[in-house]
Amino acid sequence: MKGIAIAGQTAGEAAWSISMFVLSLVITGAFGYLFVTDPGRLNEVWAWTRSLPLIVQGLIWLLFLPWMIALWIWTLPWAMPIRLVLVLGTLAFTLWLMFPWKA
Repeated sequence: MKGIAIAGQTAGEAAWSISMFVLSLVITGAFGYLFVTDPGRLNEVWAWTRSLPLIVQGLIWLLFLPWMIALWIWTLPWAMPIRLVLVLGTLAFTLWLMFPWKA
């Protein structure tokens, strides 16, 4: 399939890249929604994650690393502007890395 190929990828690789990008958009959108509507829920998500067994925490960190880093930054006692820039920068960098059409 020549129409779906991205920068020399096969159709299957392109489909995988696009689906992972869409998944990252959904997760980032959910994070952003909570960030804007109810930032306190992000603290609850952090507390819930920290209450899980260490093995499960490790799996969550492995699977959702950029969002966990953003969540960790959000819970730090730093000034709001610093946290805001770091969280937004982390999430924007993640989306840029996952973008399948970059050359």
